[in-house]
Amino acid sequence: MATSLASQLAKIRVESTNALDLKAQKKAHSKSLLFDAHHAATQDFDTLFQLCHEGYQELCQLDPRFEAFAGNLFSEQSKQEDRTQMTAAQNKSLDNVLDGFMSLVVGRLLLKPAVKAMEWLVRRFSVHQYNTTSFVLTFLPYHTSPLFLTAIALLPEHRPAAFKFLQPYIQSSINPPRHTIVHTTAHNRDLFSAFNLYTLNVCRRGQQCSALLSFWSSVVSEAIALMLDRSRLGRLELQRQNQQDVVMRVMPTLAEGLSMEHVPDLRVGCFMILTVLSSKTKLSEDFLKTAMDLVVTGWESIIHAGLICLVVLSQQRHEVILPKKTFKALVVTKQLSDDLILLKRHYKVEKLVLGLVLGSLERLGTRGDAERLRFVRELIEADLMQSSFIAAAVTQMLPLANGTRLLPSPKDGFDSQSAIVDLLRYLADSPTVGSTIHLSIENMDVETRQQALKLFDIHRRPIGGPNNLETNEEMQDVDQGLSSTQFEELVDRIPSRTAFEVSFLSHSKSYIFESLADAFIAAHHSTDHLDAFSDLPLLRKSLAMSEPLYFSFFVRLWCGHYPTSARAAAIRKVSQYVQTEKLSVDVQLLFPYILYALADPAAPIRRAAVELVMALSSSYKAMGSQNDNHSRFTILGKGQIYGQAFQSKEVAWLPWGTAVAFIQVWLVPDLEEIRVDSGQLPRCLVDRLQAGVDRKEVGNHARKEKASLRSSVMTWLCSHVVNTSVLPLKERLLPMLNRVPKVGQTSTFALLKPLLTTTLAQGYMALQEGCEKEHIETSAYTDHLMEIVSPRDHESIKLLQDCISETKEAADSPMRIAAFRRLRRIWALLKPQNQMSLGKFMLDLTLMNSLSDQDRINQMEALETLRTVKLPTDVLQSLVDECPAMVHDGPQNTAKRRRTASTSQNPGDAIRKTSTILDIVEASVTEADLPLVGGLFKILTDIQGYKGHSGLELHYLELLVVNSIISILKSSTTAQLNKSDVRADVLVDCIRNSSNPQVQQQALLLVSILASIVPDVIIHNVMPIFTFTNSGIMKRNDDYSAHIVKQTMDSVIPRLMDSLRRRSKDTLAAVSELLLSFAAAFEHVPARKRLGLFQSLMDMIGADEFLFALLILLQDKFPNNKRVLQFSVDLLNCYEAQTQFQTVELYVATIVDLLNPKPTISAHLITAKSASNNQETAVNLLSQLTALYGDSRLLSKSSQVFAQKQHQVQSLRSILSRVMDQIMSLSRQHAKVKESKASISESANLTNSKK
Repeated sequence: MATSLASQLAKIRVESTNALDLKAQKKAHSKSLLFDAHHAATQDFDTLFQLCHEGYQELCQLDPRFEAFAGNLFSEQSKQEDRTQMTAAQNKSLDNVLDGFMSLVVGRLLLKPAVKAMEWLVRRFSVHQYNTTSFVLTFLPYHTSPLFLTAIALLPEHRPAAFKFLQPYIQSSINPPRHTIVHTTAHNRDLFSAFNLYTLNVCRRGQQCSALLSFWSSVVSEAIALMLDRSRLGRLELQRQNQQDVVMRVMPTLAEGLSMEHVPDLRVGCFMILTVLSSKTKLSEDFLKTAMDLVVTGWESIIHAGLICLVVLSQQRHEVILPKKTFKALVVTKQLSDDLILLKRHYKVEKLVLGLVLGSLERLGTRGDAERLRFVRELIEADLMQSSFIAAAVTQMLPLANGTRLLPSPKDGFDSQSAIVDLLRYLADSPTVGSTIHLSIENMDVETRQQALKLFDIHRRPIGGPNNLETNEEMQDVDQGLSSTQFEELVDRIPSRTAFEVSFLSHSKSYIFESLADAFIAAHHSTDHLDAFSDLPLLRKSLAMSEPLYFSFFVRLWCGHYPTSARAAAIRKVSQYVQTEKLSVDVQLLFPYILYALADPAAPIRRAAVELVMALSSSYKAMGSQNDNHSRFTILGKGQIYGQAFQSKEVAWLPWGTAVAFIQVWLVPDLEEIRVDSGQLPRCLVDRLQAGVDRKEVGNHARKEKASLRSSVMTWLCSHVVNTSVLPLKERLLPMLNRVPKVGQTSTFALLKPLLTTTLAQGYMALQEGCEKEHIETSAYTDHLMEIVSPRDHESIKLLQDCISETKEAADSPMRIAAFRRLRRIWALLKPQNQMSLGKFMLDLTLMNSLSDQDRINQMEALETLRTVKLPTDVLQSLVDECPAMVHDGPQNTAKRRRTASTSQNPGDAIRKTSTILDIVEASVTEADLPLVGGLFKILTDIQGYKGHSGLELHYLELLVVNSIISILKSSTTAQLNKSDVRADVLVDCIRNSSNPQVQQQALLLVSILASIVPDVIIHNVMPIFTFTNSGIMKRNDDYSAHIVKQTMDSVIPRLMDSLRRRSKDTLAAVSELLLSFAAAFEHVPARKRLGLFQSLMDMIGADEFLFALLILLQDKFPNNKRVLQFSVDLLNCYEAQTQFQTVELYVATIVDLLNPKPTISAHLITAKSASNNQETAVNLLSQLTALYGDSRLLSKSSQVFAQKQHQVQSLRSILSRVMDQIMSLSRQHAKVKESKASISESANLTNSKK
């Protein structure tokens, strides 16, 4: 009984709060996310509210939903709230509000404003104690961040059972790893339930964020997988029971999560959980059907994730037919087959696809049968199912086709039975699934197989596919078993003459090429058909050596978007001609397109191209050996290759010897590597074009010949790329050519410039249409085009600028975006004058006031460019000079007046322009940009002046300027920095008048940096940071202001002292100016802060050396002031006896020096006066010394030293002896100091009596 009572009392004692337990209250108040415990314990709620409310206001600017908490959590009244005095009902209501805020802030918790706002909830409402579960779960997604460690360190000792696993990490200050959280979630029911409930509550409020939901879904999914793995232990019955328990635990969360259509990320997480459940355990048929229907409910924005879930769920079902709701949702899904093709790589989609096919067949006989059969054909042709599943589909279609199963006649009159027959025949002939269907037929029973063979009539093929379904099927779907009759029918469809065409590479549209291409693709599987096709009169094979029509057809085909087998066949057909026919002309028109084929990703294309190169090499060798007069070989297609337009005339051609060398020397040696690696040709070609003279070669003639060869090849290749109508050739060769900036004296830009200018002139729509037709990615091709721009060519840069500023294109034109990307890549290589002009051009784009979509895109891209690239000092200086003046009082220079006149009518525009420029400058400045310091200080001066005129706070601009100067001055020295550029007074105003902690902190950091560089500029401006204004920080009584003061001294004074010691032999002379600033500010410092402030000052500069100087300055500045005298006594007694006696000795020595004819030490501390006045000052100082030296605390300390510290006794006695000698000397020389002598003697006697 006693034990039970004792435990109950202990529990009550732990959970109760005693309002009189001040120590406990102070400890609770010291819990903080931002400050250490010692500092937090000294803060009052007024100071804290000011800081935290600023963070809350920034949150409201980011998300207006936070404004709902302005009247409760962040109201002035909240400073008076005390949870210990609230009723249970009031606390419960407050808990709801606090939970609402934490669920809203979780997505922004890594932002500083959010941490400040959470600080208020911790300090004022103790959420870490009263709302522990919500508090921990709010921070849990960021468990790897230092903020999480700070948060869990605040938790009470008696925390919920769900979070006991955090104890080791709290003690060791280590972030808990992810696997620990997953493991605990799997084994701790409390944590599992709390995490799910918290996530659902956040989503119920509509406050979900991706950080929380992605973390929750991954952790819970892995935890459920661990639970299910663990449930497999034990007997079978026990396993089923455990698995059922896991399913029941997660069911409520799944049911509610899947029903929240407005939270797609939560539903995706539920899909993940369903996937884990269905793959790890056996679920009931009803559960799976219900889950599938829930997945497709409102899934428009998450179809891909939903499809994955449906695929996994369908694999677990015994039934193949899909639920009605699921089937309807899938049927109306756009591009379903494409998505399923992607999923097939990682998942088994057969059962889902079969369910769709069978579901469509079941619904035949109603309106829309044509669409259903098209859907079935699309799914089967996509080759998504194995043969057994296809056989199941065909088996279901056969009764419908042969009439065994009758269909009702639909109202639209569509003949479904005939359409099914045509569909089955079409599928049996399909090149993708035809073989699979035949295999499935072979595996059927005899009767069914006979019906299928009779129905399909496999030996009779339709040319165009099923009559009722065919819309625009391309002829490449025709199988390789094309009969002679069918081939003849295809040929008959082709026109018999070519009109005026001489080349299929012409820029004018060909009316017969597509028909020829369709016929070739249909015939290319048969050698006989290919030979017959090649001999078509339309192609004029007999004239192949006099006009380019024949070869150009095959070239255009192998460079087009056609089946790989057909493209390879086209190359082999040309190779066959070269091998069997005797070449009598130079066919170098093929060379660029052979390069295209040699760089093709498809291995069959490269192999065929290698064979063609070998055939050409042999033919050219034979031609050269048979005819010594090489000039007699005409070039095939010269003046005709690209039609009758000017493009054909602009093509450069290779001399015979160069053409032969290109084949036999440039290509043949590397053919084996090219055959196996598609990247080999680009490497070889670039190396050849860039190669210098072979080191084995000697003599100027060899060097000149090789450079001439490379120049000829480069000019020839570029001319074809510029003038060809084959867009794929441009797209493939441009990256190779762009890697060669110049060959000899010829720049690649000069050769390729016509291509860029022509493309720009034609416009983006024409480019996009061409890319879509050739299945080329427009953005990639535009990048290749922009790589033509050379960073060293002024005309090239002008062309790039024109492309960016072009107004007739769409706002999001890939051409314009590519131009910006190219500019960023080459910026570092641009000449300074080009960087200057482009920098101003970009700035003008950034500052445009137009609201059109195009201008917005330009603004964003230009700003991103200026932020990304490294701007040189000259460019940055020009940008800084562009900053408009916000105020224009007083005299100004000419440039300043111009900037003022242009913007004075609209200060808002001036602020916007200044903000943009400073944003760019901050992102780019380095230590090398020292000349910018003066201009940046002028901008800071403008900002401070505008703040004074308008009353607006410009924290962001101040922060940009200060950060920029800090970045510049990190490694600067005095010799480099012009002192006249530094405006310490403006910087001080920024610190004193700003209410933003970040601005103050960065400005103080800048002051400390300047203190080590130009201490003589800073030393006169240290104290004004704190004084001389009604709102001066030294006059504020809050703890935060005290923290700023302490921070300033800690950062500035040590650096200032180090610099003064390095620069001056007479340290006292330098330090006296600093001490004089503090002494002059004595009256401005609040009384409760004085002692701590001045003690900190002396600790930093050295009390042993300079405490006497501060005391003399105070006595000289405030003579006969009792408050100053008492302060001096208190300050002196803050130190040990040894320091006090040394201070007195130096104090007296200064008085002695003051009475000398030529003072030295005292001259730095006391204003120069006449001899009589100096004597009066000396008497005043001696009279004050009586109070300093005769204080009882000093006598007590000295007595303790004489009694306990024997090693200091001799030193103290020596000091006292010297002091007495100096006093006696003064009394003998100056009658006015006798009274002081008596006081000092009395103090000395008191000290001696303690020895």
